[in-house]
Amino acid sequence: MKITVTLMAFLMTTLAQALTIGAYNIRNFDYDDRYKIKTNKPALAEIILKANPDIMTVEEIGNTQEFERFVSTSLPGYTVSLSRCGGRGSHHLGFIYKTSVLEQLSFNEDLSITDPGGNVGCDTSSRPLVIALFKELKTKKMIYGLAAHLKAGSAGDAVAKRHEQLEIVSNWVAHLKSTTPVKDYFIAGDLNTTLFYNQGKDFKALNDFAAKNDLVNATMSVGCSAYWWGGSNDNIEDPSLIDHVFVSKSLITKNGYSANVGSHCGTASCQSKHKRDLGVSYNQVSDHCPITTTF
Repeated sequence: MKITVTLMAFLMTTLAQALTIGAYNIRNFDYDDRYKIKTNKPALAEIILKANPDIMTVEEIGNTQEFERFVSTSLPGYTVSLSRCGGRGSHHLGFIYKTSVLEQLSFNEDLSITDPGGNVGCDTSSRPLVIALFKELKTKKMIYGLAAHLKAGSAGDAVAKRHEQLEIVSNWVAHLKSTTPVKDYFIAGDLNTTLFYNQGKDFKALNDFAAKNDLVNATMSVGCSAYWWGGSNDNIEDPSLIDHVFVSKSLITKNGYSANVGSHCGTASCQSKHKRDLGVSYNQVSDHCPITTTF
């Protein structure tokens, strides 16, 4: 009986300390001008609640006031912090997180990543990098979260800029490690690694990024995180892996970690599908899917 009680106590402690981190690009919330589609908010709420993240980066938030209202009314237990700047496309980014699990201690934006070596600005070029410090309420552990939405595209100049942006993220990690006592980090978001899925230039760049910063790409096994038109107008959509969650090795115990992908990516098992078969989540919410890692 004593062994059973001890085992139960151990399991309860382990479960209580588990943390789920995610990333989700919510395509042009809450209205996509390209396709003239208004975000299906009930479907969006269902997708996020099913993913059940403790903390999740969100990208492409156009209407920030409406998103804050959405979180307040449709995601019980969550709150949100969004960037002031959104780049040329007004694509704001930030975090949603459970207030019963985490407390946000600081929130900052770095505009140098919007146009490395060029003219940085709040509403020009790419999106800022968001750096926030959180405290786990149960363990009192501090953890830095960096939310990123890097340059899109497979053209040479877009890839080069994306890799320069990764270097800026690396510099931030090094700076925080050398100037603060915090040892735990995660970097998550839409990294737009269009040359990752087929192990191209982005694949090597992200592997180098992880090694340099002592990180694990904890969602690499999910298979895909988005669908796209595939370069041909046949209504057959192809999978891609452009969203990622990196966590510092210090966060991973001997129990390891798991990774999951939600919405249409999960139901389609990352196989090429007709546009209609990807359902409401693809056609009325986002081409991306929520990805999560739990450790």
